[in-house]
Amino acid sequence: MLPPVEGVRPGALRLIEIAVPLFAERGYHGVSIRDLTSAAGINVASFYTHFKSKEQLLFEVMLCAHNTHQAHVRDALLGAGEDPAAQIREAVRANATFHGTYPTLAVAANAEMHALSAEHRERVYMVRHDSARLIVAAIERGNNLGAFSCPDPWMALSAIGGMCLRIAWWYRNQDGSDGPLGSYPAEAATWFPDGGYDIEQIASAFADFALKIVSAVPA
Repeated sequence: MLPPVEGVRPGALRLIEIAVPLFAERGYHGVSIRDLTSAAGINVASFYTHFKSKEQLLFEVMLCAHNTHQAHVRDALLGAGEDPAAQIREAVRANATFHGTYPTLAVAANAEMHALSAEHRERVYMVRHDSARLIVAAIERGNNLGAFSCPDPWMALSAIGGMCLRIAWWYRNQDGSDGPLGSYPAEAATWFPDGGYDIEQIASAFADFALKIVSAVPA
């Protein structure tokens, strides 16, 4: 499943939709243009009417993922009001929910960064840095207001971001998906009590963990 993608022609969007699970499961180098066009029901020449290369297609997948993720976090921060603890809570909930809602996209967009050209990689890095800076700024503001006691906001962000990102590898909705992208999450679900948790429960728990990471001061 993909988030809404605007400004992309239907043919290109179809290739993006096909590429996401293939890149996530096989890796970028394990997927050929012929694999993509065969799944799309088009010939190889038609691929090049939408993308200059397979690498450009990967870049568009990553840009879609990172821009959507940033929008989720930004909107959560803006909607949380002035309280720093509420801002971190809602930003982390949005971060966790994104990775649980679009796990295959998250895997494809984070595991294959090495396959991008230097120019495309730098553009994705810029989006990632801007997203990170949103949360770091909220932590720094909390420190300044005495709401947090966090000596290293960037290290705290690394812990928070890492735990949210990994949701994409171990959580799935009960969709019966097969293959390695579904088998491990299905196994992991059995490790939790009462048949596992839904993404809302996970997001709430991770928000609580994040407030402990930034050493939120009780009100």
